[in-house]
Amino acid sequence: MSFYVRIDGFRMDNLLSPQFLGPALVALITAAGSYFIIIQKTRNELADQTKRALDAFREKAEVAEANERLAFRAEQRAEMQELRQKIQLCETDKSDMIVKLAGAQAKITILEARVGLLENGAGH
Repeated sequence: MSFYVRIDGFRMDNLLSPQFLGPALVALITAAGSYFIIIQKTRNELADQTKRALDAFREKAEVAEANERLAFRAEQRAEMQELRQKIQLCETDKSDMIVKLAGAQAKITILEARVGLLENGAGH
């Protein structure tokens, strides 16, 4: 008498038979292989997406940095132009002051001459 449990005519000792064990082992190996292939493919896709995103970020950062440098240079040029204009105004003011100083010195000389004449004329 057999003590194996039967389920719809299937005996438990049939699980260990080569007819069942062989295909089950092949199915298990195929499933594991497929799993690892899917995992590897997913990793590769994620790595590619990450690389593309990083490249896009770097490109945007480089463009932003280049724009920032250009803006900084433009700002420097504007400041330099403003300083040049201020220097030009100072040079103009300096020239005006030199002319005024020369005029004042001429007036001083004339006044000194008049004072000298008045002193010499009053002394006689």
